[in-house]
Amino acid sequence: MTALWLAAVALLVLALLFVVPPLLGPSAARPLARADAVRRLHADQLARIEKDFESHALSAQDRAQAIDELQRQVLDEALQSTPRAGLACRPWMGWGVAGILSVALPAAALLLYLQVGNPMAAASQMLAAERSGSHEGEGGEVETVVGRLAARLRTQPGDVEGWIVLARSYEYLQRYDDAVVAYQKAMALAPNQPQLLADYADALASARDGDLGGPVQAAIDAALAIDADHPKALALAGMAAFKRGDLPQARQRWEHVLALLPPGSEAAQKIGANLAELDAAKQSAAPRAFDPVRKRVGGTVSIATSLREKTSPQDTVFVLARSAATGRMPVAILRLQVKDLPAKFVLDDSLAMSPDSPISRFDVVTIEVRVTRSGQAAPQPGDLSGSVADVALGHEAVVLEADQVIR
Repeated sequence: MTALWLAAVALLVLALLFVVPPLLGPSAARPLARADAVRRLHADQLARIEKDFESHALSAQDRAQAIDELQRQVLDEALQSTPRAGLACRPWMGWGVAGILSVALPAAALLLYLQVGNPMAAASQMLAAERSGSHEGEGGEVETVVGRLAARLRTQPGDVEGWIVLARSYEYLQRYDDAVVAYQKAMALAPNQPQLLADYADALASARDGDLGGPVQAAIDAALAIDADHPKALALAGMAAFKRGDLPQARQRWEHVLALLPPGSEAAQKIGANLAELDAAKQSAAPRAFDPVRKRVGGTVSIATSLREKTSPQDTVFVLARSAATGRMPVAILRLQVKDLPAKFVLDDSLAMSPDSPISRFDVVTIEVRVTRSGQAAPQPGDLSGSVADVALGHEAVVLEADQVIR
């Protein structure tokens, strides 16, 4: 958080540099200089709106609304541009106001932050830092910031932007069930927004272990009914079609979204990889049927006898495979309950989290088990866990046991 405070101090100093010198200097040229700056500022804002519209970041309706708002700002500035003569004839007043602002502005800003804070902004900053890998080991601090935002929204439930930030924070923390609830709150405040519907569908699919049918498909269809060119909704629709075996529909959706994306972008490369997967499927009548035993792992999963009393029959059991090449994202996942254990398991491509990274693409994986009362995908204190590293595909005698408690 040190960087946050240093940034705050720097912004206060910058604000004073803009406010204090004009109070100490001559004021005759202020109206003209101010009017010229306002014109440049609004011209830049108008150019930015047009750029966002051309890149499909804004719809035609949003563009019109933004331009209307900008025109109102121009009118307000014009009405306020009449020069005032009171301060110019009393130089001592400029020195007095400058002195008061130099002390009062930092003090007021500090008191305001300590009183109400802004956990939403802090959450966004911390999440960005975590994603860039520059703050490893600060997961607990992120949880604290997100908790503050959640507490704030309980008292200010009408903050739609806050609910969106909270939902995306929960997604980063892999608390997908909580993310779904937060997105539902945001959609209740801002209905019929295709971006919210697509984000909600994505979070709901993660909460349902990658299942894109039922309510997930309904949310995707609702987003496309509002905006047939929405990139994320099209990408999800293609993935849903792929998973249910409708390869022509998947190709249509992905080719559509590929035409909307900037060539060479990361998103375009991902869609291109999806289309390559479709081509591979077309060339083979049964693309995953070759040597099926060698392309899966299996074994038995159980809970250590000494830890069995810490569980209940309805607790969720995740059996998953990870690869070093994919990082934290599992390449296959199976969901059971404690009452099912001990049990035999098989992890194959039918349990893949993404068709881009099926387990059959890897030679060696790590098999993990986690027992959780919360049912959340992200590890929680008190969960039980166990793992077996360096398991070669084709090995079906893995002995997996939950024998550790996550602290």
